[in-house]
Amino acid sequence: MLRASTLRHSLAGAALLLTLSLAGAAQAQQRPYLLWLDGAHLDIAKIIGLPPAPNSPEAKAEFEEVLKLSSERTPEREKQAIADQRQALVNFLSGIDTKYVDNTHREARLLFREAQVELSILLKSVHRLTSRQRPFSVWNKVRVKPCPGARPDGTSFPSAHAATAALYADLLKAAAPEMGDQLEERVKSYDESRLICGFHYRSDLVAGDKVGRAVAKALLADKAFQVRFKETVPEIRTALGVK
Repeated sequence: MLRASTLRHSLAGAALLLTLSLAGAAQAQQRPYLLWLDGAHLDIAKIIGLPPAPNSPEAKAEFEEVLKLSSERTPEREKQAIADQRQALVNFLSGIDTKYVDNTHREARLLFREAQVELSILLKSVHRLTSRQRPFSVWNKVRVKPCPGARPDGTSFPSAHAATAALYADLLKAAAPEMGDQLEERVKSYDESRLICGFHYRSDLVAGDKVGRAVAKALLADKAFQVRFKETVPEIRTALGVK
């Protein structure tokens, strides 16, 4: 019985990867929607892989981790996790001591917003074809209590928030390498907020992180983006409070 279940999961996974590859190729033809990148050169399906099979030991362990973190969260940590639900540069930087002030540093803000939109477009083909239930929506003997406020819908895998955090961190590190450790610590806390709120599993975050870093690398290698980025680096460093 276990072999049959494993085989079905393997076949479903192979079909998903094939479908995602075909979707990526079709999406790449819609160039007006992408500012810099070519979706055909980023194999999102290969980057993210597959989440643990439902009811597998790995999936159960991930659920238990989310249950523990969400049930033990303090009011202060819950407040920060709720603030982290917004995918914007100002929210990501709120966990770091910088000089960034919202609605200022216009060019830096616009550049990172456009890069995040680029990322979200590339994630669409995956989100439309995966259907992993979020932890708070899973029926179990014990339910995960989500953070108050709006609850995300759609698939849990991969995490767009984790992808955004990784994208921001790698772009910011390219402008201010000396802040690398602080930025990576912020990625961890930003990602952890998704576990604490019961919105994602650990493997969702890992997959999202891989996508975000792949997109950042591709953007930094794109000539048109390079020009825009180099022009914005002085403003980014000012916003971060580094000389």
